[in-house]
Amino acid sequence: MLRSAILGTVAIASTLAFAQAQKAPAAPNAAGTVVLADGDASVSSGGKPPHTIKAGDTVSEGDRLVSRGGEIHVQMQDTGFLVVRPHTEIEIVTYKADGGDDDKGVFRLISGGLRSITGWIGKFNRKDYVVKTATATIGIRGTDHETRYIPEGSSDGEAGTYDRVYAGETYIQTAEGSTTVQPDQAGYQPVRGKGRLLRDIPGFFRPGPHEGEINAKHEAIQKVLEQRREERRKVIREKLAALMEARMKTASMAQGNREAGRQAMQAAAQNMKANKARREALQQEIRDAEALREDVIARRKELAAHLKAGDITPMELRQRRRELKERNDKLAASWESIKQHRKEMQGASDAQLDAQYNAAMERAKALHDQLLETREKRNDLQQERESAAKDAASAQKQENQRYREELKADKP
Repeated sequence: MLRSAILGTVAIASTLAFAQAQKAPAAPNAAGTVVLADGDASVSSGGKPPHTIKAGDTVSEGDRLVSRGGEIHVQMQDTGFLVVRPHTEIEIVTYKADGGDDDKGVFRLISGGLRSITGWIGKFNRKDYVVKTATATIGIRGTDHETRYIPEGSSDGEAGTYDRVYAGETYIQTAEGSTTVQPDQAGYQPVRGKGRLLRDIPGFFRPGPHEGEINAKHEAIQKVLEQRREERRKVIREKLAALMEARMKTASMAQGNREAGRQAMQAAAQNMKANKARREALQQEIRDAEALREDVIARRKELAAHLKAGDITPMELRQRRRELKERNDKLAASWESIKQHRKEMQGASDAQLDAQYNAAMERAKALHDQLLETREKRNDLQQERESAAKDAASAQKQENQRYREELKADKP
């Protein structure tokens, strides 16, 4: 009974382990790498307290970035570039840059200003790249633009959403309509009412200390955008294919384990039925032996009484003793048979349970090993995303150094 319970437990544990592995939450997608963090800058995610952010850090979807005294520059996974202006808070709501048709970038500008030079998501998945504020949604058509949101009660200007375009085109969308903004224009969406184009670009869209470097980003990104996307797609396809193959193998193995477990339970039920029949036969054999023993005892008493009374002839005595010996021998053989049958029944039951238990444990181990392999494939995919972010950060660091050296060389 103990090992039968263990068999059931092993089957349940294997199924639960598979279900948990399938439901295990994946790590959030890496969105980009911080290449510059001036002044007091921080990041927080998942309700955790904010911590200081610095160059080289990876930011992911779900992260909230806050800049106070300076700017935060982020090289995005799709080769795009974000500039978080001073005194700004943004959230990376959704981000995926695997090079496929489901790539997406959704950003929420809570306050302040955000300049965005889009990469391949903005070029190939335009409808899925947006900047949201409390009053509007900024859509793009392959662009370099800057959005600013001024909350009500602020002294920075009239409350609402502003968007300035440096290259490409954007549209400011609300339930009341859409305002298209083209290069060297700025649009405005008030808290209430319809949006409009502004006659002049507001003064708060002033250049920052790194504006020359930022302005050069748009052309540089366009040169490498398609090549980087195709490289990314190839690597992600290969790793996704390996992950899907591992998951299918895991699912197949789990299904096989469930079927083997079902068959093992059926076999156990049949064995229990056969064992019950053997037990009943053994019990009948014991009852027959008991009846024979009582008969032998009764015959002995009867013979003893005849001997005491002296009413039995020598020939009858010999006959009675031969009969008693035969019955004793038969009784001894019965007890030996009972002992042997009991041992055989116990041994057969133990062997069957041992075989089922060992098979179940082997299946559980095989499934566990396959789950580990699947987890490795999933981690490999995640590491590829993180590695891409680090490579982008390294390349950006070298580019920034080169740019600063060129600026120094140009000074008289």
